[in-house]
Amino acid sequence: MKKRILFYIKILTLVFISIFCLVKTDIINKSIYSALERCIYIIIPSLYAMMIIAPLLIKSGIIDGISKFTGSIGKFLFGMDSIVFPVFLFSMIAGYPTGMKMLHSAYEKGLIEKKRAEIFSGVCFGAGSAFISGCVTIQLYGNSSAGNVILISNIGANVVIALILSLFMRKNCNSSVRKTSIKITSDMLTECVISGGHSIVNICFMVMAFAVITAIMDYTGIISAMGDMISGITNLSENDSRQLIKSIADVTAVSDFSRGNYELLPYISALISFGGICVIFQISAISGGLSLKPLIIMRISASALSFIICRIISPLMLSGETILTSSINIRTHQAHSPVPSIMLIIMTFFLLYEYEKIKPLKRE
Repeated sequence: MKKRILFYIKILTLVFISIFCLVKTDIINKSIYSALERCIYIIIPSLYAMMIIAPLLIKSGIIDGISKFTGSIGKFLFGMDSIVFPVFLFSMIAGYPTGMKMLHSAYEKGLIEKKRAEIFSGVCFGAGSAFISGCVTIQLYGNSSAGNVILISNIGANVVIALILSLFMRKNCNSSVRKTSIKITSDMLTECVISGGHSIVNICFMVMAFAVITAIMDYTGIISAMGDMISGITNLSENDSRQLIKSIADVTAVSDFSRGNYELLPYISALISFGGICVIFQISAISGGLSLKPLIIMRISASALSFIICRIISPLMLSGETILTSSINIRTHQAHSPVPSIMLIIMTFFLLYEYEKIKPLKRE
C-alpha cells in the first residue's frame, strides 16, 4: 500500500513539474540559463580536470606509491587504510565528487573494503579551492581572505570528524602497502578522460534539474515561507534567508548571496562543507553502489563544525576587512569566454565516439 501511494505521488509530482515547465516557460528558461552559466563558468573549469585526474591516480598506481610514504601517518592519526590517507588529503582540495570517485576506484581494485570506503567517503570530501574561489572569493568578496577562511573551516571540520572516526576505525585498518609500479598508458588516459566527461555531464545535468526544482519552489512560495522562518531564527535578511534555502538544494547558489557581507561567512562555510542536496545526488550517480548514508550523516555534522570553526577564526583572519558592503569594491568575475568549456565537452564526446569504435578491434 505504501509503495503504491509513493508511486502515485511520484507520478503526480512529475506531471505537475511537466505542466509547470510547459506553462511557465519564462521562469524555466531563466533558471536553466542561470544554471548553465554556473556550469560553464564555474563547475567545468574547476572540476573537469579533477574528474580525470582522480581515477588516473588510482589506476596508474600513483596513490599506491604515495601511500608508501603516508600510509603510516594516516594509520597513526586517523586509523585510515594506507590507500585512504592520500585520498583524504587530495579530495579536500580537489572538488566534491573527487573523493567518492577515488574511493570507488580503489574499491573496484580491491584496495579497500566496501564498508570502509562508504564510511571514509564522509571525510574524503571538499569543495576545492577552485570552486571556492569561483563561487565565493571573487563573486562575493573580491579578495582571497574569505576563501581562505572557508577552506580552513571546511578542512578543520573534516579533520575533527576523521579524528572521531579513528576511535572506531583503527581495529580493521589495512596499513599494508602493495608493491606496484606506476604505469600510465594511452588507453588508461583515454578511459579516464571519457569517465571524467561522463561525470561532468552528469553533474551539469543535475545542476540544471535542481535549478528547475528550485524555481518551482520559489514560484509556489515554498522557499519564501521557509526563508521567513529562517530569517526569524537567524536574523538574516529575507533575501539571504531564501538564498540559504536555495543553496541547501544547490550549493552553487551561494554566489547569489549579498555581496561583501562578512557576517554571512559562517553560513556560507557551513553550506559549502555540507555540499548541498544536488552534490549528494551527483555523488550518488558516480558512487557505483556504495551507500551514501554515512556520507550524509557526516556532512551534516561537518556543516555544523565548519560553522563553529568559521565563527572562531573569522575575527582573527579578517581583522583588516570591512564588514559592511558599502566600503568594499566587489569585482564580478566571469571567464572571458564560454567557448573553452563548451569545446572541452564536445571534444570529450568525439573521443568517446572514436574510442567506442576502436574498442571492439582491440578486443580482437
